[in-house]
Amino acid sequence: MVASIADRAMPDTAPETAASPGGSSIPGGSSIPGASPMKILGIGLPLLYSAAFFLAPLAFLIVLGFWLVEDFQVVPAFSLENYLDIAQHMFAKSNYALAIAQSLWVSLTTAVLAVLVCYPMVLAIVYLAPQSRHRLLLMLAVAPFWSSYVLRLFSWQILLANKGIINSGLAWAGLENLQFSLIYTQTATRIGLIHYLAPILIVVLYVTVANIDRDLIQAARDLGATRWQAFRRVILPMSRTGLVVSTSFAAIVSFGDVLAGALLGGGAGASILGSVPLFSNMIMSEYASSTNLPRTSALAMILVLVMILMLAAGAALAERNKPDVT
Repeated sequence: MVASIADRAMPDTAPETAASPGGSSIPGGSSIPGASPMKILGIGLPLLYSAAFFLAPLAFLIVLGFWLVEDFQVVPAFSLENYLDIAQHMFAKSNYALAIAQSLWVSLTTAVLAVLVCYPMVLAIVYLAPQSRHRLLLMLAVAPFWSSYVLRLFSWQILLANKGIINSGLAWAGLENLQFSLIYTQTATRIGLIHYLAPILIVVLYVTVANIDRDLIQAARDLGATRWQAFRRVILPMSRTGLVVSTSFAAIVSFGDVLAGALLGGGAGASILGSVPLFSNMIMSEYASSTNLPRTSALAMILVLVMILMLAAGAALAERNKPDVT
């Protein structure tokens, strides 16, 4: 009887190999996901683009930092001479450490100010404007991207110059005592950076705030919370991840930016750390005045390393500040 049951349970033939559209066939009826030509092409092209235009130049920059210059010629070799020389001047002569600290100070304060400017604008779009107008308002918010970044910085030069449009208008109105001198200061650098970052941050923060469940806000209001309490206890905690991501992104972009510091800040605007150039501007100055390209590449790699550390810190902070929805 047992043999008879076993004979009935066992199929007469081996299981056929099943194949599903868009996947490789394997025995048992399952398929390898993501093996269709269109999926391979859709994933492969971006990877190929990133490898050709990002990873390959970055790899060459890393390798170049270990090369040497002999008789004004770049010599392929592996040497730590460039990094050792930079380390020797980290706290003396060129004072790279103070330049890095200056860049961190400018980038972090710029990031915080940019988020403080953009977050209320996003709250107004989401909670005050009709939902039918959200797309229009977002389009107007990203409108600065329709013009060149360099053109916008030159426009700020015209506005903030000592005899620029704003000061000339104040003088014409008889308000000379309200005139200011912002050009070639770190305040001007921050203004240019915030103008550049604002469209991106508004979109990032809009996605965060717009996805907050309004039922939670209404529940808080039904339980007697004021609008400020509902914001402080519901909206703000649910926005923490977006705020951290936006701040991290703004800080990284500001740290690596060169144009705002050069065109608006004069390369070395005064701050609490003194009139020290930003690290990115220092790298560009050495690139323009030196024939030692490997050493400049080593400096650029230090900048990239600091940005990677900032990215890692921002990602860890964003992970810690994820809202608890349980």
